[in-house]
Amino acid sequence: MVGIGRLPPPVGPRRGDVHFVAFPDMDGRVITGPHPAVVVQSDRLARSATVIVAPLTSAPRSASERPPYLVALAAHEADLPKDGFIKCDQLTTLPVTLLGPRVGRLNQQAMGRLDDALRFVLSL
Repeated sequence: MVGIGRLPPPVGPRRGDVHFVAFPDMDGRVITGPHPAVVVQSDRLARSATVIVAPLTSAPRSASERPPYLVALAAHEADLPKDGFIKCDQLTTLPVTLLGPRVGRLNQQAMGRLDDALRFVLSL
């Protein structure tokens, strides 16, 4: 809410937004190149120069039993063109300037599953 004595609404990426990101090659078994990614940081940090994201993939390399850090995401849950998985085990902090265009936004059900996976990964 905006009014006298109140801060203007936050600008910048919001939690649950999906942006394209060109992930740098970091020598290892982490996602590289252009992929969609979900903003996972709090909206209270929306004015920050950095942003914490979790990459999405359409081809998980996990066994048939999905690990708790890999969140299934149906295309309709984020207004994306195809189904995928959020890789909560590969959280990355990037400068906000590296975020590409916003391409979607997670719905409440997907955000709940994402929160569960983040609690697992971060032991919260």
